[in-house]
Amino acid sequence: MKRFYLAIIASFLFITSCDVMKNAAEVYNLTQCEYKFNSISNLNLAGVQIQGSSLNPIALVGLTAAFSQNSIPLQFTLNLDVKNPNNQPASLNKMYYILEIDNKEMTTGDIDASMQIGTGQTANVPINIAFDLKSAMRGETGDAVKNMAFNFVGLGDRPTNVTIKLRPTLAVGERTLTSPVYIPVSFTYGGKNN
Repeated sequence: MKRFYLAIIASFLFITSCDVMKNAAEVYNLTQCEYKFNSISNLNLAGVQIQGSSLNPIALVGLTAAFSQNSIPLQFTLNLDVKNPNNQPASLNKMYYILEIDNKEMTTGDIDASMQIGTGQTANVPINIAFDLKSAMRGETGDAVKNMAFNFVGLGDRPTNVTIKLRPTLAVGERTLTSPVYIPVSFTYGGKNN
């Protein structure tokens, strides 16, 4: 009888370790996926919803007045396309991120995004980002903050260089498997010419 219980325990441990290995492979597959910028939606700067590269005069005055405040909230949804070229699924439960704009770290965060991307499939991953632009650019001049904000939302002269670094995580039972490296996705956005 004792051997029977040992066999059951050994089988359970084998199955559990197989699940852990399978899930570890799915996290690894995420590091091998192709990440591509799709779009930015729900762009809001200092309470003003930005759509297109022009604002009505009242909104522009309100936005300009916001730069004299102690806080300039910037919110948007960054939509990424993630294509899985692997011959196995790629999975995640959570993703940590670091956002850089013009080579300056703006914010960090995480999203709960339980998903599985099948072989050869592409999934859209929306990342809701919100931070205080004035705090993120502490030490910069008011004009530098204003120029960066206007360029990013498409009201300035030049596009902005954006990099988001992603670190996917998958929960396996009581364990958490996290990618050992951040996956960078870089693109330009904003400026009147975009």
